[in-house]
Amino acid sequence: MATQLKPFVPPPKDDAPRRRAPWRQRLVDAERGITLGVRGDSTFFLHFFLATIIVGAAFVLGIGAVEWAVVLLALTLVLSAEMFNQVLRSVHDALGHQFDDSLKKAIRIGTAAVFLTMIGALITLALVFGRHVYEIFVE
Repeated sequence: MATQLKPFVPPPKDDAPRRRAPWRQRLVDAERGITLGVRGDSTFFLHFFLATIIVGAAFVLGIGAVEWAVVLLALTLVLSAEMFNQVLRSVHDALGHQFDDSLKKAIRIGTAAVFLTMIGALITLALVFGRHVYEIFVE
């Protein structure tokens, strides 16, 4: 006796689409934003390369818990400033033809903000690491 195939019947659709909880959707958006930000600009490679060197130096120098917090905060601030600068550049790419030079000025100010953040992080890291390097060479 031959078996008969039944036609495919799709499952019934719910009236309301499935939605994530707001906190889960925010986490998904954050993950996608980080991915887009890191892949969108080659300067992140340089930032992550230098961050790896800084974290390695921190391990070698044996910095304390508070100093770890300061180092990680400095690195996070630089990456965040770079992400905000990327947002400005994305807005310029999408809407730049509709504005005059005011959007270009905003991008320059954003780039300056990244530069100032990097200088502040560099000074902070020099103070944290300088004390430990001084102790190595003096004692």
